[in-house]
Amino acid sequence: MDKTDTEYIEPTTVVTNHARLNSIRAKRIYVYTVEITNADARDEQLKDTQTRIELFAKAANQSSLVFDGREYAYTAHKLLNWSTVSVHSANAEFAHTAFHIALHLHRTYDTQALFKDQSPKETAGTDDLDQYSRGMEFALDSIIRSTGAYTETLDKQHGDDKATGFSVHWEHRASVRVLRSGVYVAINAHARPITNVKTVADLARAFFRGNPGPAGPAWTRFDANVRGLRVCVGSTYVVLNGLTTRVHRDLRINGSSIDEYYKSTDSLDSAWPCAVIAHTNTPVPLELCKLEPQLLPRISGWQRMKLMAQSVLSPTQRQHMLERAVQHVQKVCAETPGVSDFGITVSSELARVEARVLPRPRISLGSSTFAQLDPHASWTIDRQTLYKAAHIRKWAIAVFCSKQQCPESQLLAFSKQLIKTAHELGLSFDESKPQITYAQTNRVYDTLHTLRDAQFILCVVPSTSVSLYGEIKRVAYTQLGIHTQCVNIRNTKGSRTKLVEALLLKINTKLGGQTTNSFQPSEPTLYIAADVCHTTEIGVSVASFVWSIDSGQTFAGTVVQHPKRQEIIENMDVLVRHALRVHYKHTRVKPVQIVYLRDGVSDSQLGDVRRIELDGLMRGCKLVDSTYEPRVLLMIARKRHCTRFVQQSSNFENCVPGTVVTQMTSHNGFHMVAHHAIHGVSKPTYFLITHNTTQMSEADIHNMSYNLCFAYPIVTRAVTMPAPLYYAHRLSGKGRVQINAPFDMLPYFTVKKNAKAKRAAEEDVHLVPVHHNLADSMYFM
Repeated sequence: MDKTDTEYIEPTTVVTNHARLNSIRAKRIYVYTVEITNADARDEQLKDTQTRIELFAKAANQSSLVFDGREYAYTAHKLLNWSTVSVHSANAEFAHTAFHIALHLHRTYDTQALFKDQSPKETAGTDDLDQYSRGMEFALDSIIRSTGAYTETLDKQHGDDKATGFSVHWEHRASVRVLRSGVYVAINAHARPITNVKTVADLARAFFRGNPGPAGPAWTRFDANVRGLRVCVGSTYVVLNGLTTRVHRDLRINGSSIDEYYKSTDSLDSAWPCAVIAHTNTPVPLELCKLEPQLLPRISGWQRMKLMAQSVLSPTQRQHMLERAVQHVQKVCAETPGVSDFGITVSSELARVEARVLPRPRISLGSSTFAQLDPHASWTIDRQTLYKAAHIRKWAIAVFCSKQQCPESQLLAFSKQLIKTAHELGLSFDESKPQITYAQTNRVYDTLHTLRDAQFILCVVPSTSVSLYGEIKRVAYTQLGIHTQCVNIRNTKGSRTKLVEALLLKINTKLGGQTTNSFQPSEPTLYIAADVCHTTEIGVSVASFVWSIDSGQTFAGTVVQHPKRQEIIENMDVLVRHALRVHYKHTRVKPVQIVYLRDGVSDSQLGDVRRIELDGLMRGCKLVDSTYEPRVLLMIARKRHCTRFVQQSSNFENCVPGTVVTQMTSHNGFHMVAHHAIHGVSKPTYFLITHNTTQMSEADIHNMSYNLCFAYPIVTRAVTMPAPLYYAHRLSGKGRVQINAPFDMLPYFTVKKNAKAKRAAEEDVHLVPVHHNLADSMYFM
């Protein structure tokens, strides 16, 4: 990189959602393992969390023990006279069972060790916190979490909405984090849907946005919302376990109808299903299930959109809310029995740390022009040509619905707008009127096969059906080797310039085009990214592996079948060898360095990534050439964390795109806000540098990561993570359709009840390679 590329803009200061933990009065933390066993069966441990907490509270009485509800109890003073205690539960399920509670000293921590050396370490690979500090962090975290969550509601602008059946409550949980710059209490804020209606029947009306109508398939979606709800029937509190499959009027209890059994004076709808009481399986009318405010276990898609809309807070609102949460943490640490014995003091102000803002890259477009970036790190492509535009000789439209639903005139108007916009972007279409074919949804292969001579096929689908979409992609990816682009019927109506531009960017990328050019590495570099998708319809996990075939703008990829829930990629050597061969075929240059970006790895898996994946990468290089030893940078990217940063001027504001914070980490890494938040507070990406033998400095790594965020070709703005990670994520999702069986005939869609039959059928389904026509293309976009 040039010298100017590695310089920062002037430093700035950001405010976090962390408050510094100033001191701990107690010199030691004593950790005891808690065994709660059935008195009649000594080896049988009680697993119910609420009952464990209740029994321990009875046994501990007025002692200073803090119980985490799972396995451990904590105290600031060593126990001298604890003996096994026998207690009974008030829970009706365990009313006649005696339990024995025994404590055993597990470990002792010296609290002052946390505050001896809080200076950040600079040497890569040696700055991970040791196991002793991690164990003490876990103990302190459990002590503070035992005080429970702090919940508040905001004004009605952000809160109550009777139409949805719930109110938005903000739940704040404090957690302890031992970082390189000190010990902090992080405030994690989450919006929770809390019921605000009187009965489950009212909840059903809110779910269906009106009268639900008689029992039918639609009610199966509401079944998941009911499971786990705690309701009052008469004067008894029970937990519900879903809905009945039959309607109210067809059900009997001990030979009596529902109306006769409950003798209710309320008007009951006999065409509705009933709720089912857990353990007894007794049906009860929805109108008789009275609700108290509680967390909804599950909400529908439109309710989730309402929750997101209602929970959007400006940076100023969010920070003021966090300040109130910090005051609550100070109060519970000082007043909660047991917790107060530790003498934990927390700063009343949220921590302020230094940050730096990275310079923005120059975005090259076609005709030697450059994009004009606005303050939000975005640009427009109106009347500007793409950096590398595709030439489309022949294309076709496959319509999987009737002519009444989507007339041919509507499609011709849409294709005319598509060609007009493409001409403005530099894409050339030889055919102004494509071949249009109407087909049934069960004739996917035959339809696409008749259009196989086209460079790409625009598939018009009637809905967002997963099975239809999956079958279209499966046939195109694995059997015919054709590029396809799906579009919903409703999006072909009227003038939709922005949508058409987005479609053309995806089509151009699939056909080998390039939207922009945001950077050029100073020396030959191979960029690799990997991700693993566990939520698939085929009963296995899908690992994706993508690599650059040029300077870092165009990528190819492949997928690997994994056993269910396996995160670590074991055959890295074979994948890397293949990537190096394809990269060399296109560039005729052997890369001097390899940048490996990995997504979805937790702290407990870091050692496995180094030991298995990094070693496999090195072996793959040796398979190409026994003397080949490129320099390697391995970075882990994470989005699943609760760290936030805001800037403070007259009010709190979102961080400027390109903001980098290096202090709030427990590993050798950094947080980066590369994008502009559309709403709410922007969420940074956390990068962990776990291996680095390249000659890149810390500033070089920051700039490289930021520049890659501008390289995602289907949008005209900076995204939250480097583009290769998005490619890997997309491929792991799209790769699940590369199977040997029709997608719409998978057990996921056809076998619902019999889990054994479902597993047996899934054993015959496996991934297959992508068609050779698409092998070195970005077909997964």
